[in-house]
Amino acid sequence: MTVCLALLVVLYFPFFLWIIGFAYFIWGTSGAVLAAFGAPGLLALAPYLSELLALSLAQAHAADEATMARLRPMLERLCGLADLPLPRVGLMQTDVPNAFSAGRSPKSGVIVVTCGLLDRLDDEELEAVLAHELAHLANRDAFVMTIAAAPAMIGRKLIWGLATLPFTAEKIGSKVVSAFALLYLLPVLFVAWIVYAFATLLVMSISRYREYVADRGAAIITGSPEQLMSALQKIADAFPLIPERDLREAMRMNAFFVIPAESNRDSFEVDPLRIFPTHPPLERRLERLADFARDLGRSRGGEDAPKPVTADLPARPRPDNPHALAAFFLAVLVWGMFGGVALAGGDAIESMLWIPVLASLALAGGVFLGFQGVGRASAGAQGMGYAVAGLVLLLGPWALAMLTVVVVAVLALLGVGPIN
Repeated sequence: MTVCLALLVVLYFPFFLWIIGFAYFIWGTSGAVLAAFGAPGLLALAPYLSELLALSLAQAHAADEATMARLRPMLERLCGLADLPLPRVGLMQTDVPNAFSAGRSPKSGVIVVTCGLLDRLDDEELEAVLAHELAHLANRDAFVMTIAAAPAMIGRKLIWGLATLPFTAEKIGSKVVSAFALLYLLPVLFVAWIVYAFATLLVMSISRYREYVADRGAAIITGSPEQLMSALQKIADAFPLIPERDLREAMRMNAFFVIPAESNRDSFEVDPLRIFPTHPPLERRLERLADFARDLGRSRGGEDAPKPVTADLPARPRPDNPHALAAFFLAVLVWGMFGGVALAGGDAIESMLWIPVLASLALAGGVFLGFQGVGRASAGAQGMGYAVAGLVLLLGPWALAMLTVVVVAVLALLGVGPIN
């Protein structure tokens, strides 16, 4: 998690400097100072807005008395064990069984459960899900994730706003001008998309890690990892029984839910927010909880705790990952093309101008497919090595070149190095 946060700072810092420079160019020194203090200030306000955003997306309302009569004793017991203040409770009117928490701190926390969750889980399983959400509140996960994701979400808004401008413009003239501007800025948009994709990948890595932490926290609070294992399995088993329309409506809350609603991951996606999974694969979560249950049993001097529900299920093979293999193939193809051009010599290059164009298209396709492959592998599929190798082959030289330019520029400003 520390590595991911450090890499996010590395990605965001140049854009922060660009904002300051742009403000200085437009408004002078006062504008640069205002931007330098204003951007962190807006980022600090993001956690306050995240709770409103989550509750608005969920269309949640305060839980009724019948729901509170069931949940209040559980929450009072769990909060007493975890030394946490009692959170507010909301209810989401959907048959999709799930729950989520929001709030920048335990004192301002709110836990939202769905009607489907209340109908499908028994009291022990429901208590385990509530403990999972309390662990999120105790760890201030909403605060951490909002701070980490806010710049990426702003970048996503800008990129998608510019990319869809030809389609959203009302007048024909505006559509034509926007289309030409989009074609002119296509290389800039591609680089911006790569940066946004890396940022989203790092944010989702933090998100998946904190789900493991919340699972372990729930197991510690309840003292029974088996309860959460059974609850997670029941929630996952219920998704195929939910109408597709209800699932699609619930998917907008996947980043918040205890288990994301299932979606078709075989299709080609362009938005990194949909490419990379927000949660670890269910099988890995169950494996970790089972290991913790065995360790807990041994620490108490008892027998190893069995795996509930999943014990009799056959091991499911990991899905194939054709995107990863395609990305690696395109990476090798790109290097082969550039190598062929380099070996052909100056006289032959003029007759092979189509090769750089084809190589550029293959590079763009390989990058898109490489991120697709990483996303599918993060969700439990095979081929992580092929996807990462393809991205390294395609983007590694460019990253090294940009790093070299930055280092030379810094040395030049310091009056040392090859340029002074």
